Amino acid sequence: MFFVPRSLLLVGAGAFGAFCVMNAQQTAGAPDGPGPCAFHVAADVLNVRSGPSEREPKVGALQHGEQVEALPTVVDGFRDLGGGRWAAQEFLLPAPGSACAP
Repeated sequence: MFFVPRSLLLVGAGAFGAFCVMNAQQTAGAPDGPGPCAFHVAADVLNVRSGPSEREPKVGALQHGEQVEALPTVVDGFRDLGGGRWAAQEFLLPAPGSACAP
């Protein structure tokens, strides 16, 4: 068995603790996944539906030029606006500086 001075153990534990704290701060600022994207409505009136299909019930509408945040998810030509709202992707134009592509 070997002897490790107590001061060396404390320094090692402190360094390990500092490393853990720094790593936790970097992880906390990182997004969990793709973030929202911004789009402008290109249609005169764009129906918002409860699911990604024209057969889904209409739950709202967006007006021409209106800006809307959405998720990167596109299913069968419909973009997920979040909160159980979907709109036809073909009528959503990415806003300047938006990271999402159609």
